[in-house]
Amino acid sequence: MTSRRYPIGDEEKFNRFIVEEYLKCGSVDEAYRKNNHDLPVSYANFQRILDRFGVVKAVGPNNKFSEAVDFLAHMVKDNIAFEKLYKKLPPSYRTSAVTLYRVLAYVKEGITRRIGCALIITPFNDLRKVLIAKDISTPNIEFGKYYGSYTIPMGYAKKGSSRSENVRRILQQEVFTNLVVDKKLPEFFLKDEMCPFMYLDVADVRVSVYSLQLPPEFSSTDKFSSYKLRDYEFVDSESLLSGKYNEDLLRAGVKESVKGYIRHLDLLKRKLSVNPLQEKSILNKELATVTIDVET
Repeated sequence: MTSRRYPIGDEEKFNRFIVEEYLKCGSVDEAYRKNNHDLPVSYANFQRILDRFGVVKAVGPNNKFSEAVDFLAHMVKDNIAFEKLYKKLPPSYRTSAVTLYRVLAYVKEGITRRIGCALIITPFNDLRKVLIAKDISTPNIEFGKYYGSYTIPMGYAKKGSSRSENVRRILQQEVFTNLVVDKKLPEFFLKDEMCPFMYLDVADVRVSVYSLQLPPEFSSTDKFSSYKLRDYEFVDSESLLSGKYNEDLLRAGVKESVKGYIRHLDLLKRKLSVNPLQEKSILNKELATVTIDVET
């Protein structure tokens, strides 16, 4: 008989386990599947536990935001045929060819159908440094290749939600996961008047990009944790654009977000009040010229 992986007899430890499984898996259904549907908790109670821990529920399709972006970026960078690249994908890759064709069709038409949220996070003492990390949530498309390895915290957002809720979701999943499990997630960022400094189109997603400066007690990289990201570091924004983190090592949209942030700081320095910047990612501009028979 297979031994149960979850703690027995300690309600608080079990509740923490439930929250951890949710943050690892990204959905209640996936958490049940991972545990062979052998969790002694109903769907309703699972949701109540998440609510008690203040977890903002994940949104978006079942496929990861990064999967489609990395696939399309790889296709463009290596100038490789769609079908040939798709056949190289590992079994763990979940996005269907139909979905990828549809995303490409929308990009070529200049249409966005989903919304996302991305964060430029800076330490308390240096607005020019930004937080990046290595994405470990998506399998490498081709062994030995590391397209999209480094990223800023980024993911799907929910239409109709407050801006602070969408920011909180990304922080919970990609920056402060351990603090969520410990019920110690800080609330310094919960401001309804939060405004993105930039709107960026990445694939078929319109991403709202926010800047967030951390207080001193949360500006150390040992405070950060996630089941999606690792190897956090603060990097000088100018160096990020020209140093060892070149285009091949940055996820699509990161370079444009950092460029937009630098421009945003310059406008603030000049005391110019402007609406959020609006840009298309380099990926989208390149995909607009790709010739392919698109099946919708």
